[in-house]
Amino acid sequence: MSLMNHRFFIFFIIFFFSASSIAEDELNVAYFSQDPPSIVSLSQTFDPDSYAVITQIFDSLIYFDLDGKIQPALATHWQQESSTKWRFFLRKGVLFHNGEPFDAQAVKFTYDFILNPTSKVGNRWILGAIKKVSLVPGNSYQVIIETHQPDNMLLNRLNMFGSICPPQYIKNKGFDYFQKHPVGTGPFIFEKWQKNRSILLAKNPNYWQKGIPHYDKVRFKIIPQKDWLAAILSGEVDLVPNFPGNKTTELMQKSNNEFRLVKRLVLAGYWVLIHNEGIFNNLKVRKALNYAINKSDLVRFGDFGNATPLASLGKKHEHGANQTLKPYPYDPKQAKALITEANVPEQYRLTMLAADITAPIAKIIQSNLQDIGFNVVLDIVTRSEWAEKVIAQKIITGKRSGYDIVINLVDNPIYHLGFHAGLFLDSRSPWSQLNDPEFNKRFDDSMTTIDENKIEPKLQALDAYIHDNALMIFTTQRIMTVVVSNKTSIDTYGLSGHLDYELISHAKSIKHD
Repeated sequence: MSLMNHRFFIFFIIFFFSASSIAEDELNVAYFSQDPPSIVSLSQTFDPDSYAVITQIFDSLIYFDLDGKIQPALATHWQQESSTKWRFFLRKGVLFHNGEPFDAQAVKFTYDFILNPTSKVGNRWILGAIKKVSLVPGNSYQVIIETHQPDNMLLNRLNMFGSICPPQYIKNKGFDYFQKHPVGTGPFIFEKWQKNRSILLAKNPNYWQKGIPHYDKVRFKIIPQKDWLAAILSGEVDLVPNFPGNKTTELMQKSNNEFRLVKRLVLAGYWVLIHNEGIFNNLKVRKALNYAINKSDLVRFGDFGNATPLASLGKKHEHGANQTLKPYPYDPKQAKALITEANVPEQYRLTMLAADITAPIAKIIQSNLQDIGFNVVLDIVTRSEWAEKVIAQKIITGKRSGYDIVINLVDNPIYHLGFHAGLFLDSRSPWSQLNDPEFNKRFDDSMTTIDENKIEPKLQALDAYIHDNALMIFTTQRIMTVVVSNKTSIDTYGLSGHLDYELISHAKSIKHD
C-alpha cells in the first residue's frame, strides 16, 4: 500500500469511528405527531407538549425533580416576605446561548411580557397571579415578585411556565426571529427545525449545572403516532413517552429485546372537558354522561390495564386530591333515566374533538354515549391541531371551541390540584369550556389560602365540588408506558407525567460492545 493510500485508509477509519461515536451520542425522541405550534414560552399558543422542548432550551427560576421536589435553577434560593411578596436570589455567571448575561432584567422582561395583555401569551393565565416583578436597586441578582393576592401555588407556577428569555436578543432581533431561533440558558441549544421532520438541539457546553447534559444532540422527531411502533422496531428512535398501552403486546411480540418498558403511575389523565350550556346546564345530564362511561373498558381496552379509574379531577400523589371520593359507577340504566328526566330529545347530536393520543379512549366514550341514546360525531386530530381548535381559538377570539366535548391527555407538571382545576375549569383559562361562577369563586378561595393547615382541606373540598357537580366526564389516571432503547440510560420517568428537563439532561448513551 502506498503512503498516500495508507494515509487515506487511516483517515477513513478515524472518520468512520468518529461518525459512529457522534451518532451514538444523539438521543432520538418520538413525542410529536405534528410540528408543535411554538417552542418558546412567550408564544400566543399554549401547547403543554411543546414544553418538552422548551424546558431543554430554557431554564426557569426553579424546577421539579422527577419525584416532584422543588429544586433551585436560575434562582439559588428565595424567601417569602409577606403574604403577597417573594424575594428571589438569582444565580450569577449564567449566560444565554448567545452570550448575553442572565440577570434580574431578564426575569422582569420575561414576566412583564407574559403579563402584558396585549402580548396575548398562551401561558398568561398560569402566571396571572403575579401582579408585578420589581428590580432591587443596586443588585442585579435579586428580584421581588408580588402577587395580586396570596397564592399558595406561586412556586409551582414558576416551574416551566416561567422560562426566562433574553431581553436584548429579542429587542435586537425581533420577536418573530426569536420564535424561529430561540435562545435560552438551558442544557441544550436550538440548532435546527426541519418542518414535519424533526427539531434538533445541541449540547450547551457552558451550562451552569456542571456535568450535564451528557448527550451531544437531542432530536425530537415528528412522527405520526400510528407510526411510533414501526419507528421503535426499526431503531429510528430511542425514547417514546406516552406509548399507547394497547400497542405494548404487539411491540413485545415483534421486538428483539432491543428496548425496555418503563412504567409509572403519573399525574396524567384523559381529560374530557364539557361546557355547561344548553342541555349541559342540567346537572342530571352531566351526571348521566358520567354514569354512561364504562371505566373498566377504558382501563382494559383503552390502555390494556395501564390506568386506574378516577372519581374526580384529583389524582393519586397529587397535592390536594380528595381520595375519599368514589368513581361514578357504570350504570347506563341510571344514565338513560336521567336523560329522560331532563327531557333530552332522542338521538340528540353531540360533537366531540379528541387528540390522536386519546383515540382508543375517545372511541369507547363515543360508543358509551351512543348506548344511552346520543348521536355522537367524533373528530380525531393531532395534539397540535387540537391545541389550535381549542386553546388558540379561545385565546384569539375569547370564545370556547364549538364542540360539546373535547378530550386530551394532559399531565400535571406542577404537582398541585389547582393547576388542572384552573386550567380545565376556570372560565378565565384558555382551555376551559365551562362558565361556572361558583366554581371560580371556590377555586380562587382555595388558591389564596396560605394557612398550611387549611390549604389541602380546601383543595379537597374543591375536588368534591367538581365531582358532585359533574363538571367533567371523569375517566382514568394513566400508568405511563415509556419505551426506552437499551442504548440509553433512562430507567424511570417523572411523577408529573411530563417529559421533564431533568430526564433528558441526565440521560446517558450506553455503548455496547
